[in-house]
Amino acid sequence: MPRRRSCPGVLTALSFPRAGRPGRWSPDLRGARPGRKVGYPRFKKKGRSRDSFRLHHDVKKPSIRLASYRRLRLPTVGEVRLHGSAKRLARLVERGEAVVQSVTVARGGHRWYASVLCKVAMQVPQRPTRRQRERGRVGVDLCVKHLAVLSQPLDPADAASAFVANPRHVQQAEHRLVKAQQTLSRTQTGSARREKARRRVARLHHEVAVRRSTVLHAMTKQLATRFAEIAIEDLNVAGMTRGTLDKPGRRVKQKAGLNQAILDASPGELRRQLAYKTSWYGSALAVLDRCWPSSKTCSACGWQNPRLALADRTFYCGNCTQAIDRDLNAARNIAQRAITAADHHVAPGRGETRNARRASVGPPDPRVGRQDAMKREDTGRPRPVPPQRSDPLTLFTLGSPSHKTPSEGDRMAPTTLALGESWDLRGEQPEDVVILRDGLGPDSYARGATGGTRRLPRGKADAQRPT
Repeated sequence: MPRRRSCPGVLTALSFPRAGRPGRWSPDLRGARPGRKVGYPRFKKKGRSRDSFRLHHDVKKPSIRLASYRRLRLPTVGEVRLHGSAKRLARLVERGEAVVQSVTVARGGHRWYASVLCKVAMQVPQRPTRRQRERGRVGVDLCVKHLAVLSQPLDPADAASAFVANPRHVQQAEHRLVKAQQTLSRTQTGSARREKARRRVARLHHEVAVRRSTVLHAMTKQLATRFAEIAIEDLNVAGMTRGTLDKPGRRVKQKAGLNQAILDASPGELRRQLAYKTSWYGSALAVLDRCWPSSKTCSACGWQNPRLALADRTFYCGNCTQAIDRDLNAARNIAQRAITAADHHVAPGRGETRNARRASVGPPDPRVGRQDAMKREDTGRPRPVPPQRSDPLTLFTLGSPSHKTPSEGDRMAPTTLALGESWDLRGEQPEDVVILRDGLGPDSYARGATGGTRRLPRGKADAQRPT
């Protein structure tokens, strides 16, 4: 029986999902753990897994070291030439500030990369610098037309720097990718020509990934070093790009193009980089709840336009008559409403964060007028409910200076409000207001000063449908 040769120092192991002890994948198979479905662990195989291996460093017999600034010595493999300079790593090791732990060699496209893991002592700032505090908080709206839109520009002297251009890497390489994919599809399986065509496609995809990573790293570092707080929106990227062959839905071709543009912008990768870079440079990361309508709310007065479509690139406020770019308006709302992890005082998680009284600690959702959770000992007066939009055709705005308010001494007759009209109800009695709702026929409602709604007896309401 031939004996199997093993390379000393090379780690061969099963790839367990969610790093931990063997057998931790059983809750995933039962569906007890949130996240995508995973299967049983399996050994790495050529052509199925990423080509990579890891070599661990022995402190007593150091085998991983830099022979020069351009050469790295690996056990069993020998010296390999580096494309870049390792001068910074060599000086840290010489001064004793870095200790080599391991090295991971992996293939990316047509190149091999060696990632040296070191234990380095770093001075992490505990608070932002004076320059960061002067700039304060910035809201970042991640979109497709632009890579990102900021509530305030990166450069105070250049107002155009608030709009970060989207390079659209996939679109630029689309022509070459199409030609390479066509060539690959016309080859025979297992032939040398097919392997050559496959390497060509992999190289193009790798070049696109490198360009995308370079742009994201440059932008996230500028945000983390120039501002004290970076506010972003909690986007559901998987839900935004959802689409299956079984249920493709409508306008499949247009949706496929939108999905490609969203994934090319990589909003999830941008948030991941901001999460650890803010801790490096003393800044903080604030996140806005994904259900808050940042694009449909006016950043100046809070008025909402529930009928705002994706094709509307300019937001027009019906209350304060503000006209502003849609993405810039969303960025300002994100800067105002986002909350940091320190405000939660709880461990992060995927579910909705609630306090001990089962009340949400997230930002208030203006779309609903619910009250906070209360216990039995709360015998005081209930909290006022903010005005809400219950019907898309009828909007009642309380406290608006443009609406007429009757005096307290005047006794008014029952008032009939037609569709689309608004009135300040603070000076009237609850039984003096009759509201007609479209599609329900003559119906009677009464709104008190707190904004609550209760049904009146039909005998007390003498309402006619407006013509």
